[in-house]
Amino acid sequence: MINSLQIKLHKGQLDELKDEPASLLNFLNIIFEPLSANYEQLKYALEREFRPEGSPEVVSLNFDRIKFDQNTGQGSFRIVLDIDYAFGCEDLVTHKKNQTSEWTFIVDYKLLIINLYSSPFTDSRTTFDEF
Repeated sequence: MINSLQIKLHKGQLDELKDEPASLLNFLNIIFEPLSANYEQLKYALEREFRPEGSPEVVSLNFDRIKFDQNTGQGSFRIVLDIDYAFGCEDLVTHKKNQTSEWTFIVDYKLLIINLYSSPFTDSRTTFDEF
């Protein structure tokens, strides 16, 4: 199952969305401002994606390789993140730098919504699978 997020935008945020690298990075940094609800949703989705390697906690994340077509409202970006993995049974924490996650998105200009989709390789297990 693919992780997805849906975020309601403000008209002013859409004004930031132009097909220019600095503008696109600024747009993503605004909607995913650290400690905001959107940031926490993205962080949770990333932790879920990287869960098979242990109990992950996203320590930092940055956006790059941002592409956007204003005419179609479609784009993509990569997230480069640092993750701490906790292994409770062993009381061990491992720090992994520069992990990556690929995302695509579609902007609905009329509804002022952006739909974001993670890599199709996201782990979709639930706690039910553990029994």
